[in-house]
Amino acid sequence: MNILEFFNKRKNEEEKYIDKTTGAYNRDYIDIIEKDFLKKRYAFLLIDVDNLSNLLNIYGKEFLELILRDLVSLIKRNIRENDKIIRVGHDEFLILLEKDGNDTNYLGIAEKIVSKVAINPFFIIKDKVKITVSAGLYINADKEKSFEDAFKKADKALLLAKEKGKNRVELYSDRSINLIDRRLSDIKEAILENRVICFYQPIFNVQTFKTFKYESLVRILTKERKIILPGMFLNSIKGSHVYKELTRKMLEFNFSILNRKNINISVNLLPSDILDEDILKILLSLGKNLREKVTIELLESESVSEYSKLRDKINTLKDAGYKIALDDFGSGYSNILHIVELSFDYIKIDGQIIRKIDKDSISYSAVKAIRGLTKELNIPTVAEFISSQEIFDKVKELGIDYGQGYFFKEPINLSEIQ
Repeated sequence: MNILEFFNKRKNEEEKYIDKTTGAYNRDYIDIIEKDFLKKRYAFLLIDVDNLSNLLNIYGKEFLELILRDLVSLIKRNIRENDKIIRVGHDEFLILLEKDGNDTNYLGIAEKIVSKVAINPFFIIKDKVKITVSAGLYINADKEKSFEDAFKKADKALLLAKEKGKNRVELYSDRSINLIDRRLSDIKEAILENRVICFYQPIFNVQTFKTFKYESLVRILTKERKIILPGMFLNSIKGSHVYKELTRKMLEFNFSILNRKNINISVNLLPSDILDEDILKILLSLGKNLREKVTIELLESESVSEYSKLRDKINTLKDAGYKIALDDFGSGYSNILHIVELSFDYIKIDGQIIRKIDKDSISYSAVKAIRGLTKELNIPTVAEFISSQEIFDKVKELGIDYGQGYFFKEPINLSEIQ
């Protein structure tokens, strides 16, 4: 092998570990890091873009990839030459801050990145866009026995940053993470003691005001019979065994309701739930006559790497009698081909756009464009977060088929359903 062949081979090997859009390392590079994990010393900084779905709904996935490319460039300008940045999710990046023996202020690096992102203008075409990031920092990652153990602790710190209001850095410590662990314990206990319940928000026909179906919204009851809303616990348990158990309990609760009440309901599931064989078994265990009363709302907040498998599972559920709705339209399946291939029965327009439709021309135009697409594809639409007469009037004007929100009715207890 001559010198030119040697360098071309090395270049090709390096390129297979690079994310083509952002220029960061891709997930495959983690295999390389894992092999040398005990030889190298790193602090782990895990960064996630806050509320990215709002921008995805307006601009689409392709333009948001450009923002992520510019974000990576900004991060690279604020880390050192030997530090590495890996794209570990759609909008999540792991920065490996190499420990060089100097008294480096890793928290200072993390806070600098977060503050720089917040003040830096990003551009989509001619629009100036502001974004923020949340970050979890685990300085003693090199003390762990494996990459996975270190990553989990950085991830717990990131979850805490999200829970505390976003646009901030949280440093991992056993004391702070105990809050999350205690919450996991409380949820486990609630599951075991059957304190997982659902409230139901009516979805109305926009033209007739008649109830079309009810969206099931999970809640947890404390021992004192107080209601805990999902925003207080869901982020803490996503990806854990407890989340799977909660999903199972939620489905069981709704199935028991279908056996007692003659209503149609929607349940929220993530793509990872659909891909989970245990959850799929539970869904298929319901009698066909009851499956036809259920719409599965597939949440777009989770990126999908196994698209073909997801499509196959959705087809299995549709063949079994379930209807499938795409929830929070715009963040994960913006590719029109995917929308057609997955054959959604309904598309729910993200409430973050709907809530501004009466005051913001961009939001109005976005909903108008979505409605044009769904009309062409003959897919009924649902508007969330309709909270006033003014918003309702705009939704009706644009020809949206169904709506939900406090303008119609707040989520109600099962006993209030006639």
